[in-house]
Amino acid sequence: MEQKFKLEFPLDLEIKYDHPQELLELASRPEFITFMFENAIAAVKQSIRKNKSECVMFSIENYNVKVAIKKEHYKISLNKAIKHYEALEEYATCKELVTLKSRL
Repeated sequence: MEQKFKLEFPLDLEIKYDHPQELLELASRPEFITFMFENAIAAVKQSIRKNKSECVMFSIENYNVKVAIKKEHYKISLNKAIKHYEALEEYATCKELVTLKSRL
């Protein structure tokens, strides 16, 4: 029997580094950027589905920080995600994001 798990957001992260340069290197890695976009999009989708007035996308627990956007800024965030996926030539994802944006 297959068990399905429901993801809930915000995504709880813990970021550790010894030198500030390590954090900058992490933030510039393409796979990390894509990971962050994937989770941000999932959080926005959940917020739209639940008709929330804002979306908390990430929580960085060890710094007690939450990254959130208000509903009126969802389109701006989705536009940035579309540009990211266009650069990766992931046009199916772009199409999905355009459709999601049209629902706002």
